[in-house]
Amino acid sequence: MKKRGRIALIYIGAIIFVFGGLALTIITQNILFIYAIFGLFFLLGLLSIFFHFKRFYHEYERQVDMDMDKVLEDINENSNNRLEYEVQQVKAVVDTWKLSNKGDKIKGILFVTFFIGCLLAFAICMFLGHMVYGFIFFGLGVGEILISFIVVKLLETRSLHFKKRRCYRKATAIVLGTTMSSQSTMGTKRQVRIGNTTYKVFLRINDTKVTTYSKEYYDVGDKVSVNIDEKNPKIVHIIGKQIDIFEMDEEL
Repeated sequence: MKKRGRIALIYIGAIIFVFGGLALTIITQNILFIYAIFGLFFLLGLLSIFFHFKRFYHEYERQVDMDMDKVLEDINENSNNRLEYEVQQVKAVVDTWKLSNKGDKIKGILFVTFFIGCLLAFAICMFLGHMVYGFIFFGLGVGEILISFIVVKLLETRSLHFKKRRCYRKATAIVLGTTMSSQSTMGTKRQVRIGNTTYKVFLRINDTKVTTYSKEYYDVGDKVSVNIDEKNPKIVHIIGKQIDIFEMDEEL
């Protein structure tokens, strides 16, 4: 039996159980049937959460062994890709956390803590009837998200575009890792299509680790040519991947 057929039978069985329980409650005047209905839906809710996390875990493990370009291609080709898209978003956060330095991790913890604190303060103030303070905390949480979005876009623009009348020096960098920074998406509740993607690239230049952004995805260990801003060495532009002459000879 196909998956849709099994799901349809489950829905039909649940409807029959509910109406049967209600009918028995009315006939016997016994509230235990109502408890049984709530207990069934609670059990089904737990089972659905379990199976969802199981599918999420298997999809996460599958994407771990795939290149980012292949993941994006699979998501765009799948007509029911909401789970794959959600896993890709979570994996991007996990990978960014692993590659970030201690300073960035502390900033991330403070960011999440402040945002959750604003949401909790909003809920508490609204519950106590302090609507003005509640909306202030809500605005602070939304403002934090907007500011972080603007900062990321400014950093991406700074890394992707050269500035005139600035001095740069060329260097070779080793890619330590690449994660997703931002994406443009469109679609429906069940299907998402990913458009433009900007990647956050972690590099090592000599003994210094730097972070930049690129429209291209790079594998760990790739050598790339970069331009470094002489006034601000933290500004690094990736020119392109360096091609190993010996690897070209082996392919020929």
